[in-house]
Amino acid sequence: MINRRHALALGLDVPGVGALSSCGPNAAGGGEEGSGSSAIRLAWWGNPTRDEMTEQVVDAYAEVEDSVTISTEPGEWSGYWDKLATQAAGGDLPDVIQMGETYVAEYGGRGALLDLAEAGLDTSDFAEGAVEVGELEGEGLVAINSGLNAAVFLINPAVFEAAGVEIPDDTTWTWDDLIDIATEISDNTEDGVYGMTQMATVQVLFQVWVRQMGHELFKDGGVGFDAEAATSLMEFAQRIEDTGAGPDASTSVEDAAQSLDQSLFATDRIGITVAWSNQVVAHDAAVPGGVEVLRPPSMTGSAADAGLWYMASMYWSISATAQDPEAALAFVDYLVNSPEAGKILSVERGVPGNLTVREAITADLDEANLMAVDYLEAIEDELGPAPEITPQGGGEFEDILTRAGEDMLFGRITPEGAGQRLVDDLDAALS
Repeated sequence: MINRRHALALGLDVPGVGALSSCGPNAAGGGEEGSGSSAIRLAWWGNPTRDEMTEQVVDAYAEVEDSVTISTEPGEWSGYWDKLATQAAGGDLPDVIQMGETYVAEYGGRGALLDLAEAGLDTSDFAEGAVEVGELEGEGLVAINSGLNAAVFLINPAVFEAAGVEIPDDTTWTWDDLIDIATEISDNTEDGVYGMTQMATVQVLFQVWVRQMGHELFKDGGVGFDAEAATSLMEFAQRIEDTGAGPDASTSVEDAAQSLDQSLFATDRIGITVAWSNQVVAHDAAVPGGVEVLRPPSMTGSAADAGLWYMASMYWSISATAQDPEAALAFVDYLVNSPEAGKILSVERGVPGNLTVREAITADLDEANLMAVDYLEAIEDELGPAPEITPQGGGEFEDILTRAGEDMLFGRITPEGAGQRLVDDLDAALS
């Protein structure tokens, strides 16, 4: 939902506020005309590790291009977007912006972001399908991914071993196989240990499911799936509980609220869960015996039908009001195309989409990070088209799914009621 601050920033119809295109230039960007030097402002959110890596890459760029001064504006997720919206409202956006997928349409759709393709950004070394994830219809390439993700199923081998169950072939398993395997684990282990996590409220799983049914989460800025597709997933989630493949509703909801290290999966009480590939490292560190990475099941028993796609972990964008867009573009080019920058940034923002950069850093990665890289390379020929970028209001879907899924699990509504509510509530959010 766009709050008033975001409305101000994005040029919406707020009394007393003009359109974004009428905002003044970025006063803090660019050097003096004819000075032969430029100043760039770089903003991102993150953690101490990301902050340190980013400062290091800025220092490295200074050795490559000493005519550009880069001032850094690190932040934390909780306040980053409010600050960015305030800056946009004042015509004072940073020149280079770390952008999140759910905000691309809000900023790019209002002309606040530069078309990187039109500006001349070189994307020739990017993996097929990796550039499209930053394209916004009618606006062009408004964001270039800083790293890639894909949906994964994570296995806790210790739980499988305790149950005497073999890890499945992820190129041929189906959703029915998943239920059967998880039920066998639950039956063969002590009370309180389950085969799989409950998946009624997991957005990445929902998106995989509807894509396998020929739908999308979003289509043409609206709801991309129907109530029948949503209901079928809710029915599957009900099977997880009814068969004992996963925990009951109360245990599932409690587990979803736990920190990763305290989760049932990390404490050897769940055998299978679902995540994004950039979460492999954190899960591997949290699980005592480490994890294994599998493709999601398919409805046909063929990995080619798993409906997978590249998801940007995050992006780099350039403000449309940057005073020196050429200098900003050159820096973004360095961030995504330079092997030297890649060696500094590694895979902290996701696996590089640039294959030359990826090759340059692979030798220095540890085993957990290599699992994520190897997975993306293994599924490359099985990927479907990039989904539509989340439209304005679409960021509410995670909460919508959580509410409907929990109500269904606790018996307050039927799977059919949950499926219809998902369509209705998302349609209202997008409207």
